[in-house]
Amino acid sequence: METNLSTLPGRRWFPVDNAATLYAAARRKHWCRTFRISVILKEDVHPETLTRSLREIMPRFPSFQGQLQDGFFWSYFQHTDALPVPEEEHDYPYRPIPLTGTEQPNFRVLYYKRRVSVESYHSLADGGATTIFLSALLTRYYELMGETIPHDEHALRVEDAPKETETCDAYKLHAKPDAKARTPERRKPYYNKGALQKHFSHVVHGTFRVDDIKTAAAKYELTITEYVTALLIWCFIQTAPEALTRDVCISVPMDLRRRLGTQNVRNFVYMTDISFSPDGRTDVSFEEIAEKIKGELLQKGNPAVLLDEISANVAAQQSKVLRPIPYLIKRAFLKNTYRQNQHSFTTFFSNWGIMDAPEAVRAHIERAEFVLGDTPHQPFGCAALSVNGYMTLTFSGSNTDTQFQTAFFRFMANDGIPVHVESNLRAEGRGSPVETSQPQAEKRRPSRQARTQGPRAEGEEKEVQA
Repeated sequence: METNLSTLPGRRWFPVDNAATLYAAARRKHWCRTFRISVILKEDVHPETLTRSLREIMPRFPSFQGQLQDGFFWSYFQHTDALPVPEEEHDYPYRPIPLTGTEQPNFRVLYYKRRVSVESYHSLADGGATTIFLSALLTRYYELMGETIPHDEHALRVEDAPKETETCDAYKLHAKPDAKARTPERRKPYYNKGALQKHFSHVVHGTFRVDDIKTAAAKYELTITEYVTALLIWCFIQTAPEALTRDVCISVPMDLRRRLGTQNVRNFVYMTDISFSPDGRTDVSFEEIAEKIKGELLQKGNPAVLLDEISANVAAQQSKVLRPIPYLIKRAFLKNTYRQNQHSFTTFFSNWGIMDAPEAVRAHIERAEFVLGDTPHQPFGCAALSVNGYMTLTFSGSNTDTQFQTAFFRFMANDGIPVHVESNLRAEGRGSPVETSQPQAEKRRPSRQARTQGPRAEGEEKEVQA
């Protein structure tokens, strides 16, 4: 095994992984690609215990102790000895992670009443790795609260030493040595710029039973991810300001851990695309879309196909032509590549499935949420996470228009999926908002650090009626 891919204790720096390369290059002064994984507990958080839990699990996750730095040829992570401290949440969701001027690693832990959140810079880890981290944090938290948590495969334990397969660049570890780089396909799908609003974060959660959406998806012979993908396509066709002549393309990340049998805690996903061509029609039915995309994710998720794809990406990064070029020049090229990639799909849907945690920990969890940070290029994204038989599907972005989300959840309700919706937008003419377990923003000008996100609006929640 290549030890130079590792972030095991004792190493003072480690290279960014294959997927993190674009995120590292694309960052701006007041923006970097962030996301959050949250759980809503059944009781209020004890901050002191959460702080101790975080400090005790950090040696188990050496790859989370990184700060992004720019080298002469590539960016890399510098190990920091600073231990993060959980913060009570008063500010903006998924605000940019400070990458300079701090000794803290490139993630944060937040709490508010019953909510615990881990927000991560995407170069450091993906949603799957962050979910593993949060599960370990909660396991240690409840152990310190006096509970006995039986050891099982659902959480990494502080007593165990980190493994090299957890902390290495999994793309390089699994890539075929003889792979050839490929020229990316150029696509121009429908791309709705939307009305992106500065200083604003619009989050809409829809929570429903996993069995209900599974039953609805089975009517069309679809998986849950295929069902949501088809519904996203249908809603874009229905809510577009004019008939669409370009393809509607949904980018769907595939978790390579489950497909290739590893528990890596950095980035290890592959982005695939599911497209549909409306050809200028406005009468496209959901059933027609479902029939077109049925089985496509299964085919593209074949481990042999995925190995070929990630091997080609690794080969491109390790090109002998690219290697000696200074990072200042590489970064300009990579930043342009990232921007083109963001314009090559209509939106993205990230479904991390069921949150793994020991049963004794899951007993304390009411629901789990996956919230994608916004980008300068997309009006909104969509993500989902499940626990204890309930899925929360979240739209997040920087526009106030709710037409799309309304159409989406109304279709689900009409299709036999009762949905409970929470939003951080106050409905026009409504009374005072219903209290949720999210903090409300202070009414002030956003800080420079959080200026791309904006304050939270007051929230409301409701049931979607069929």
